[in-house]
Amino acid sequence: MIFRTIMRLTCLLALLSLSVFTQDFRATLTGRVLDQSGALVPGVTVQIRNIETNEVVRAVADSYGNYTAPFLRPGAYSVAVETPGLKRFVREGLVLQIGQVARVDITLEVGAVSDQVTVTADASLLEASTSSIGKVVDNRRILELPLNTRNVYSLVTLTPGITGSIGERFDGMNWSAYGTRRRTMDILIDGATASQPTVTGYSAVSVFPSVDAIQEFKVTGANVPAEYGRTLGTVLNVVYKSGSNAFHGSVYNFLRNSVFDANNFFANTRGEDLKTFQRNQFGGVVSGPIRRNKTFFMGSYEGLRERRFASTTLSVPTTLERDGDFSQTLAGANRPVTIYDPFTTRANSSGSGFVRDAFPGNKVPLARMDAVGRNALKYYPQSNQPGDAFTQKNNYSRSGSYAVNTDNYDIRIEHHLSDSQKLLGRYSKRNLEDVPAVLFPTDITIAEGRIVNKDRNHHCGRRTQLYAVAQNGGHVAAGILPHAVPLHQPGDRVSALQSGTAQDDRQLLRSGHVPEV
Repeated sequence: MIFRTIMRLTCLLALLSLSVFTQDFRATLTGRVLDQSGALVPGVTVQIRNIETNEVVRAVADSYGNYTAPFLRPGAYSVAVETPGLKRFVREGLVLQIGQVARVDITLEVGAVSDQVTVTADASLLEASTSSIGKVVDNRRILELPLNTRNVYSLVTLTPGITGSIGERFDGMNWSAYGTRRRTMDILIDGATASQPTVTGYSAVSVFPSVDAIQEFKVTGANVPAEYGRTLGTVLNVVYKSGSNAFHGSVYNFLRNSVFDANNFFANTRGEDLKTFQRNQFGGVVSGPIRRNKTFFMGSYEGLRERRFASTTLSVPTTLERDGDFSQTLAGANRPVTIYDPFTTRANSSGSGFVRDAFPGNKVPLARMDAVGRNALKYYPQSNQPGDAFTQKNNYSRSGSYAVNTDNYDIRIEHHLSDSQKLLGRYSKRNLEDVPAVLFPTDITIAEGRIVNKDRNHHCGRRTQLYAVAQNGGHVAAGILPHAVPLHQPGDRVSALQSGTAQDDRQLLRSGHVPEV
């Protein structure tokens, strides 16, 4: 036990101290800086500003005029460049999506820095640096498209090549992409995996985000990049909303009630009443600054209360049959069911087979009834209706209310320590109760076989981000990293990700991919 604890602590410390290049939900902006003649302009600083948080990321063009700004949070941005002898360049209206690698080439004109060239981007940015096939669904579509029970995962079927079904339980993710096996997907929430294996070998999910709390998501179904190494199928990358310098919030309540519904034509012709159904789905989202330009938060809650009609019709022993009297038990018109005494079994006098005698009057004496059988009989409900003609089958019927109760909680905090350091933390919790209707009398409900399903899901993600910038390429050692980290391009960052679920403390170690060092 002590050895296992030491090993876990050692692995955890190793995970926290290593540079971990893992799945990322953020976007990358890249391009080249040129002058009017097409000549390269090295060494200039490109400033990329997030419109909502006023965060500024700076990237320096290398000797070939190339710049790269990775790990940008999805959202609206502006790009600005100013250098002596050339007009200030500004491009506005850039919208970066989840996992996008967008390219913006910059052309600088000769003139005073006080002069400005402004370009407004109206079209989507071309993503030519990756062969991955995927589809982004933004918050507007998420909010406006009809969703039964507001399950955001249902929108994955908008992606071409995705087939299957999506349920409300943790193991209800049953879709496939381009012919891959179902349930072999990975779901990332803010870059931290929310998938975990089930006892059946498939994948389950521990987070069910509220529709109003989601900024956008992307389904990657073919040519998945190497950074996503936990799946042979699709990757669903979900990004929560983050706070900005302005407060935002919403409160909602979606109601469905059968009193507003009409019965269908065929039920009316059969004289059947409309079945009762009630659903309330309510909640709210609030986001904003804790400290302007520094610390932002987002919190959401969503509850669901559903009650729907449930009924059962069964065949149970009649009052006479409970006392061993089968004289009225029929298999049809004039077709009595004869009960034979097993202790009268004997060889047939004709020499063929065996014969036995029926109980007198087709009644089994109480003394001949097994005590175990009589005790088991107590757990069958009494008949409460005549049943079918002659056979008396389907002589028990009862209705009740099937209940579903769900509560979702999410809290997300992002803090900017400086222009080169960020912290992000999120905690999600979901409680689901699936309560079948009670259709047996209270004193024998244990015999009904009801299964009350209670799911308790927790998920927490933490990201520590360090910017490691090299003006002219080369290597950089960050913090307590055990070796120097090669920078692929100026402005690359060293990123560490730790995530896990409370279901299993070992999930913390399974969620990150630690490279060999």
